[in-house]
Amino acid sequence: MKLTDTKYVIICGLMLFVCISIYARNVSVSGRVVDKYNGEPLIGACVYAAYTDKKDSLMAVTDTVGLFTVSVPENQLLRFQYMGYKDTFALAKSNLLIEMEDGGEWKNPLWIIDSVIADVNYPDIWYQSPFGDITLESLVCEAMPVLREDDIEKVHLIDSTICFGNILYTGLCRVDTKPTTVQVIVDGENCGIITERAGRLAGETAAIKYASNILRIDSVVDAVAIDTKKLLLIPTEYYKKAEKMLVVTTDHHYPSVAESGFLPYQYDNGDDYVSDGRYRIVDSDGRIGYATANNAVIIPPRFAFGFPFHNGLARVTNSGHLETVIGSDGEYHYWVSNSWYWIDKMGNRLGMEDETER
Repeated sequence: MKLTDTKYVIICGLMLFVCISIYARNVSVSGRVVDKYNGEPLIGACVYAAYTDKKDSLMAVTDTVGLFTVSVPENQLLRFQYMGYKDTFALAKSNLLIEMEDGGEWKNPLWIIDSVIADVNYPDIWYQSPFGDITLESLVCEAMPVLREDDIEKVHLIDSTICFGNILYTGLCRVDTKPTTVQVIVDGENCGIITERAGRLAGETAAIKYASNILRIDSVVDAVAIDTKKLLLIPTEYYKKAEKMLVVTTDHHYPSVAESGFLPYQYDNGDDYVSDGRYRIVDSDGRIGYATANNAVIIPPRFAFGFPFHNGLARVTNSGHLETVIGSDGEYHYWVSNSWYWIDKMGNRLGMEDETER
């Protein structure tokens, strides 16, 4: 008997429905999530159904012995996530054993300045209790010398572990700052005064990003934000008109270390490390200067000795002598001087109440 067109369509539709039902049938998948190295169960690990065309869907959370059960299509890709561990993927099948590897990088803490994540390296904020004369505002200014306490509107310090981008931060410091006036100097030329929140310029690379992305200055090699009230010597009169300075260096202005005939300072059996965007260089007389990570000579050699930069400051001296550490067989040395002072990242001498102690 010959099938009519209508019957043929109905039969094909039923067959297609059966095929789709079989293909989309969910299966129950159970398994256990453990630490790869010690076999300990990971309690509270998240189990996601992973997709390429939409957001992953949370299916289960492991129990007190690391067990989970999910109902997903056969061969569904699963993603396992646990704080401090690398995300692990597996296809859905029975009796899964998921061994997760520790992959969290610890940093201390996460700084958010004016709603932007800032690269500030100052763990001491957790180790100094804000009591008496020590306030959170003063600790924030210690971490970011471009700020003064009256620049700060509010500080929030949260003492808890935070996971962001698979990096663990032992706490959060959120700082809101006030608008201030900023004198912009590009390759030594006065480019006018702008108004900006001081925190937008705070952090190890914040000034560089601001000069490149906000001010659209081409070929930025380096940029430094400076609080004019902390300068001992102000080079030119117009700096006094603004509360801050943004000193920008492009690749057209400062010579390179090689062009100047200087050499990297030798430390720890090799070239000096870049610290806070600067490394030490020496001239033929052994005097110390500083260059950027891009090898631009920002501070020509003129110091008898200088320490690496940290939080925007370096301790230097114009006098003194080298002495050998007792018992080191001449391998280790230190510089002795009775006249130390502090400079900022452009070489300006800073006025401090006690320049030998900080």
